[in-house]
Amino acid sequence: MMSVGEAISKVQALLGDPRGMWAKKGYLLPLLDLSYRSVYLNLKNASGKELQAVVPIYNVPAGTTSLYPWQGANLRPGDNPADAKPPALLRGLFDPIEIFVKQAGMPVYQYTRIRSRDTLPHVDPNLNTTIAFGPGMYYSWIGNRLEITPVNLPLDIEVTGKFNPPPLFRDEDLMTAHEDVGGAVCFDTAAIAGVERSNPSILEGYAQRSIAMQDNIIAEIMRAGQCNPARFQKMCRDNGNGYVQWFWGV
Repeated sequence: MMSVGEAISKVQALLGDPRGMWAKKGYLLPLLDLSYRSVYLNLKNASGKELQAVVPIYNVPAGTTSLYPWQGANLRPGDNPADAKPPALLRGLFDPIEIFVKQAGMPVYQYTRIRSRDTLPHVDPNLNTTIAFGPGMYYSWIGNRLEITPVNLPLDIEVTGKFNPPPLFRDEDLMTAHEDVGGAVCFDTAAIAGVERSNPSILEGYAQRSIAMQDNIIAEIMRAGQCNPARFQKMCRDNGNGYVQWFWGV
């Protein structure tokens, strides 16, 4: 995966300013992040599996009603997610798929899948046994916030979902959207930044190269999934109970 520092040096070379005399990091970095998000949005349309992650959160305090603090609610632009309290383990979450819970510290085989609802009931399930999780605890995705039914015990929670990439701020930050996304981002950034001092035909060529690389990445992602004749997909929410329904779709 390409780092921010490596990408900036490549963009400077594309702009004919390898020493960074005018194409300085402070100028290129915001444009690089903007381009990265634009390319990533394009890749979202190709596949969801490439964007998924399974994130465990341990010792969530009893009575917790929202996992929004773990989504990085207290982070400012440029902050290191590792410095957040609680840690921003769910930063970038935009689509929760499955959530499993268990009493904190219990063996992993006690993880129980909880169901989704559009709204949460006002209940506090008694979790003296693991079977109480199923009928009593729910989660809800409301306003890009992950809300959960409060319970009377500390929990270990495992969230499977789709995540946006973290913002690019430091030289060591990596473009994690795809192994080959760095080249497309570099060409796109050069096309944006080059309006200051470059030839329009060259910039158009850079933009076309970026689009071609994105198309190749999307084609690769789609080919990788063609061996699966059907995929497990969300279909709808039942208006009666609010549960997410699943089916085998193509």
